[in-house]
Amino acid sequence: MNKLFRKSLVSVFALLMANTGFAYTSIAGYTTPPLDEIHMVTGRASKDTLDPNDISLLIWNIYKGKKESFKNDFPKIIEDKDLILIQETDSNPQLQDAYSEVSGFRFDTGISFTYAKYPNSFSGSAIASRVNPTNVELFRTKYREPIVSTHKVITTATYPMENRAEELLTISIHAINFSPIQGFFHQLEQTSELIKNHKGPIVFGGDFNCRSWTKTNYMRNFFKRHGFEEVTYKEDTRYRSGMTGRIIDYIFIKDLKLHSSRVHGELESSDHKAMSIRVSYP
Repeated sequence: MNKLFRKSLVSVFALLMANTGFAYTSIAGYTTPPLDEIHMVTGRASKDTLDPNDISLLIWNIYKGKKESFKNDFPKIIEDKDLILIQETDSNPQLQDAYSEVSGFRFDTGISFTYAKYPNSFSGSAIASRVNPTNVELFRTKYREPIVSTHKVITTATYPMENRAEELLTISIHAINFSPIQGFFHQLEQTSELIKNHKGPIVFGGDFNCRSWTKTNYMRNFFKRHGFEEVTYKEDTRYRSGMTGRIIDYIFIKDLKLHSSRVHGELESSDHKAMSIRVSYP
């Protein structure tokens, strides 16, 4: 392989791994949409504000709603929830049918990629809420997953609370998985300024894909540095990586009082277990 050819390959690879603002279709058939086209809003919120004395949240990697039982389980588990932090939301018709069965929620979706063969398709992370957000910000990874060449997107949204000047910031993460480990570090750090500048409580949760001790340690140090508390569970049946046996789904909270936490180990409608918490803002 001559020197010029090697340089050309490096340049092409760097372009593919960059967080470009234009559309790109990978050889695997996934398209990266332009940055100004990655926010999608569906549904309608049913409340004006959150009750700061009782906020109920569900955090779940839903496996694109592909399991048959999801359509029945999803409406039941969200009945009493104010906010749902979702990973692996998708345009899959079965999943969209399940969404259509629920009312009173607005869905803010951060699109990671689309399927080149299917118009109007998408996959990404989302936050569903009974309250309209005052602000939504999306963070697309600088790095791509190898081979499939897809980004991940963090979806964040801020919500008003009744009789409070402060607002609740929620952050739904589906972490980059098989890219160089620096990709995971960079993805977390993308949210640092948002966290530092927010004046109010925060819930940060999702699928962190921290399959190694190095990733888990970095994650915990990141949240410790920013003043978060890690949510724990009496019956911890969270999904463990089949590769390393490590837990990869987490919830971290800041400036909130935790009243209850639960892993919904009884649900088999995703390869991940749903997690729920009830919190209040003093």
